[in-house]
Amino acid sequence: MFCRNCGAQITDTSVKFCPNCGASLAQPSSQQTMSAAPAAPAGNQAFYGQPGQSFQAQQTQPIYTRQGQYQQQYQQPQYQQSQYQQQYRQTYQQPYQQPYQQMYQQPQYQQPYQRPVALLKTNKTLVKFIFLSLITFGIYGLVIMSNVSTDINVVASRYDGKKTMHYCLLFFLIGWLTLGIGIIVWYHKISARMGNELKRRGIAYDFGASTYWLWSVLGSLIIVGPFIYTHKLFKSCNLLCDDYNRKGC
Repeated sequence: MFCRNCGAQITDTSVKFCPNCGASLAQPSSQQTMSAAPAAPAGNQAFYGQPGQSFQAQQTQPIYTRQGQYQQQYQQPQYQQSQYQQQYRQTYQQPYQQPYQQMYQQPQYQQPYQRPVALLKTNKTLVKFIFLSLITFGIYGLVIMSNVSTDINVVASRYDGKKTMHYCLLFFLIGWLTLGIGIIVWYHKISARMGNELKRRGIAYDFGASTYWLWSVLGSLIIVGPFIYTHKLFKSCNLLCDDYNRKGC
């Protein structure tokens, strides 16, 4: 038998005290063993936490136990793995996902244009203007030019806020009172207004105030100039009326 205190060997088993150090040789009971058990290391207190401490606060403290080290080693790759996944998405997935998302987006349908209640005529031609004006003694010519002055007001007045004088008023009154100057001003203004409206509607046709001065005024020296201007005037009016009939505005 050996002494638990000094480790000396004792041959006499009947003694109750160690002859070397005097310590008691009696076996301790189970309750004394439990009460004399060593306390947990200081490092374990950080792992198990103090009473009343929340679980989040315990996780933020350093972990020194073997179980805590295993948790740190297990959680760290998860953080790195999420970072790698994010880099992978930015490098490989996003550049390919964006074209497909744009390709398969639901198409946005534009609201169809509403047709106007009354369609404007688009059959004005130079041949009909000359031929029918001769047959009707100029009445058809007055009707066509009146339609031109009315149509441009219907098509463009809501956008430019202007109003072209009716051709009959110009022909029967203003032209005579101004000795023909009112007619020149009228043709200049309606040509410029038609040219601006063609550009606003995106219609590719060259027409404007310069067309009037080039063909109707200077072109009168070659006789055919006013006829060319009248043809371009009717063509511009037909294009505007056709665009208005399709869009309703």
